Amino acid sequence: MVDFSIFLGGEYRIILPFLAYPPLFVAPSIILALLVIIPTNKLSNVVKQFLSIPLLLAVSLIPFGFTNGNRMIDLVAGVTNYNLFLRFLELFWVGPLVQDRPVYATPSNLWIDFWSCLRTFPKKGKTDKTFKKDKKFYHIIFNLVTCMVLTDIIANWACSFTGHEAVALITERPVIYFFFFVACNILMNAGFNAVGYGLHLFYCVFVENGCYSSEQWRPLMIYPILSNSLDDLWSYRWHQLFKTTWLAFPFRPVRILTERALTKRVSSKTAKSIAFLFASISVFVASAFMHEYVIAANMGWPIYNRFFRGEQCIFFISHGFGAFFENLIKLYVAPKLSPQFRKSVACKAIQRAWTALFGYFTFYYIMNGFLTWGFHFDNPCQYTKPFVAKFVYAHPKVHSYFGSQI
Repeated sequence: MVDFSIFLGGEYRIILPFLAYPPLFVAPSIILALLVIIPTNKLSNVVKQFLSIPLLLAVSLIPFGFTNGNRMIDLVAGVTNYNLFLRFLELFWVGPLVQDRPVYATPSNLWIDFWSCLRTFPKKGKTDKTFKKDKKFYHIIFNLVTCMVLTDIIANWACSFTGHEAVALITERPVIYFFFFVACNILMNAGFNAVGYGLHLFYCVFVENGCYSSEQWRPLMIYPILSNSLDDLWSYRWHQLFKTTWLAFPFRPVRILTERALTKRVSSKTAKSIAFLFASISVFVASAFMHEYVIAANMGWPIYNRFFRGEQCIFFISHGFGAFFENLIKLYVAPKLSPQFRKSVACKAIQRAWTALFGYFTFYYIMNGFLTWGFHFDNPCQYTKPFVAKFVYAHPKVHSYFGSQI
């Protein structure tokens, strides 16, 4: 008899050998991708949808049922499977139901979906835009190594704190907590960009034969700590790894359905504005659920349900409403201010302070579950840690500013 308790996540999961985990992790998604690229004249929509049901369940449940013991890999697996589930759910079910679209996507579309977070592709039917290949693969290597070194160095301090120690900093050592908040932002910028440059290097070497156009590529993260608004933070500076997925679902279906529901009740312009607002907030909800999903899968449902449920929702949905509040300010307050003030250093300082403080006061809700889980202790960039630890233990005054995991 099958023991379904393994799908409670956390300690209930089956631990697989390192090399056995990746095939299990990717198999359902590969089969779904192969299904969706089959033309509908060879395999009908209904048959595709029927075959997708067990595969979609497998994609969503694998992070709850299996692990290979490395928390960083479990993090990647959880985030990836959540977004693959959303993307294939849209391709097989949501898109066909909402937009009356066939269950079909070309291999080219799937390829562009994956890489569009980093690379700009020429738009269909527009061949007048040409991208000059002005860079070589070794330019990427320099950026990749720089980000890895920066990740390694900052992680020595930021990753020395357990979840309980980080939470204690809020009340016991608020100044240290502020620097911890800043360090985590810089660390995520460097860490995500290391991943981005790794993917960029792969594409450049194996697809573009060692040359690329710098105009087509962007870093994954663009210094989020320097954001001048929440909209700037999430729409531009934060990584866009899941932008294509979340535009496809939930943004586009929520916008379409809301606009349809309101068109007969309010003016077309009002319906479009409200639909866009709801669709934008739905993206923050999707992000919140993704983080909740990862915490639940890795902490285990009983622990998650008792201690961490809803924290990620508080963080992301509050940021969604914060971005909405900013738009109200832009619409109704900013036009009444003088152009000189809007361009002044003081105005820019207020904008940056607002964004930083909003992030600072909500940071607890996103960090608590993840740091308590301890994923950061499996950070792969720990080359300098033995040397830093030796120095820290030799200087007790310095040691007092580190966590217990140095």
